[in-house]
Amino acid sequence: MKTALALAVLVSAALSTTAQAQTTFTVVRPTQWGAQNMNPFAPGDQRLGATASTIYESLYFVNLLDGKVTDVLGTKYAWSKDNRTLTITTRSGVKWTDGTAFTAKDAAFTFNYIKQYPALDTTALWKNGLSGAKATNDTTLVLSFDRSNTPIFSDIANVLIVPEHLWSKISAPLTEQNAKPVGTGPFVFDQYSQQAVRVLKNPNYWMKDKPYVDAVVWVATNSNDAAQLKLMKGEADFGYIGLADPIGGFQKKGSNNAFYWPVDNNNYLYFNTVKAPFNDAAFRRGLSQAVNTEDVALKAYSGIAKGAHSSGVIPAQLKAWLPAGVNSLKFDPAAADAALTAAGYKKDANGMRLGKDGKPLPAFKILVGAGWTDFITMATTIGVNLKKVGINTTVDQQQWSSYAGGLQSGTYDMGISWGWGNGPTPYQLFYKSFDPSFSAAVGKTAPSNLSRYTNPVITKALETYRGSSDAAVQKKAIGDIVKVVMQDMPFLPLTDRSEFANFNTSKFTNFPSAQNPYNYGNPDDTTGARLMYLNVKPK
Repeated sequence: MKTALALAVLVSAALSTTAQAQTTFTVVRPTQWGAQNMNPFAPGDQRLGATASTIYESLYFVNLLDGKVTDVLGTKYAWSKDNRTLTITTRSGVKWTDGTAFTAKDAAFTFNYIKQYPALDTTALWKNGLSGAKATNDTTLVLSFDRSNTPIFSDIANVLIVPEHLWSKISAPLTEQNAKPVGTGPFVFDQYSQQAVRVLKNPNYWMKDKPYVDAVVWVATNSNDAAQLKLMKGEADFGYIGLADPIGGFQKKGSNNAFYWPVDNNNYLYFNTVKAPFNDAAFRRGLSQAVNTEDVALKAYSGIAKGAHSSGVIPAQLKAWLPAGVNSLKFDPAAADAALTAAGYKKDANGMRLGKDGKPLPAFKILVGAGWTDFITMATTIGVNLKKVGINTTVDQQQWSSYAGGLQSGTYDMGISWGWGNGPTPYQLFYKSFDPSFSAAVGKTAPSNLSRYTNPVITKALETYRGSSDAAVQKKAIGDIVKVVMQDMPFLPLTDRSEFANFNTSKFTNFPSAQNPYNYGNPDDTTGARLMYLNVKPK
């Protein structure tokens, strides 16, 4: 009962201490909650922690690092030969927490419910090929598609399944707060205040040996610093917090402080490829070769993040997806200088770069979010690098609306942002970044093709990839894309971008780690976090 006292101290002002559990896993979250909202269809920042990670479950969990699929409410799946039918076997012997049996009919209802209320379809399942969902018996879900789109599996897998016998009566799902949720998950809702949320172990959970803890509590704080302090004092066991210095300022401050920050995305220098001279691949490549991405990463993240591979493929996926013999673009300012000159961008007597028309190039703006110190540092470092090859730049700080608007409307020169599309394979990055459907005319909003770059070879390879479920066919398609991207450099991958899982290991063991990456350092109310709450064990 050693953690019961700790729970009482943490939440005595927020929750009653009745029915306190023997082993309580405490999550600290820098937030303030409002209504008691546990609607699984609500955006993550509007619903209470615990909704997607402990109460409701998905069919599968797909690890974004390596694409590994973990069974949840689904136990088997198979694509038809034409890749237009996905047959999923659902788990038998599962009950909703009100005692009603879970069946494939609940899953079919959930997908059709999302179709009925399109605002719930946040990953555009029904716009991207899904055309039908039905249960042929209690353990078989059949999803039909009007075109081949196999990468949609990861979005299908992540949908939280709801009970038909309850949600069929809810006609306003957008405003439903679902204060008394009924799920299939490892925990059941217990208590809530604006400072804390508690769930208790589901005694009838379908995994008879899990979870190992009796309760999970989320405690709200008003800042990252306050959350970090609770972790360091042992008042919390897990917090998803972007720490300024996770090694020196956290890990080395106590023997029980640990963090797991796996790379699942990159930060990029986007080039506006519809604006001269960034419409010239030779110019973009010359600039890319002049930027020391390792130094950019070192200055922006003090050695925590590394320079990114110039293909944009994250470290965990390089071995599986990168074609043999394809190496990252090497930082070489002398070669960059020569390449720019050879491409027609000569220097004047003062060493400044001229356009192909012989006129001095302007100082190019690098768009970043206002006050975002990491991006500002990146832009400053890039500016120093480009100055050495005769290119002047300025840092253009903009508030969010102007920052995102500039990137999406195509009115910028260069801009720094994260990858607007990542997933369990490189397909998601390249699809969201370069498919014509995600681009737009200048002045119109491009959903995610920020460079406004398209290439028929890439478009065809993306089509080939999503039309197949053959791993060899898909790998060749990615290889074809990588070769074009690294030749044309529509963006320059700058640094790794990580998740931010931080732990205090004084009370529990079996956290996710680089040695045991059963999730990817997921935020606290996600399908990946569910795996952590299932696997952590009291010491």
